[in-house]
Amino acid sequence: MLKVTLELRCNVCNGERFMLPTLEETDQTIRCAECGAFKCHGDDLERVLARDSVTQRPARLAS
Repeated sequence: MLKVTLELRCNVCNGERFMLPTLEETDQTIRCAECGAFKCHGDDLERVLARDSVTQRPARLAS
């Protein structure tokens, strides 16, 4: 897992740091680095970031 700061907020603790899975890991969930709350799946984050990089909009995820 990689701990990174994203332009997202945890719905539980309002944190901005998240744990991202590496390619070798079977669990592909994005979780808050502070409280461990589930944010989204890795595929969902990748899809939103790819779409937003084309349109030049900030990434937004609802969960």
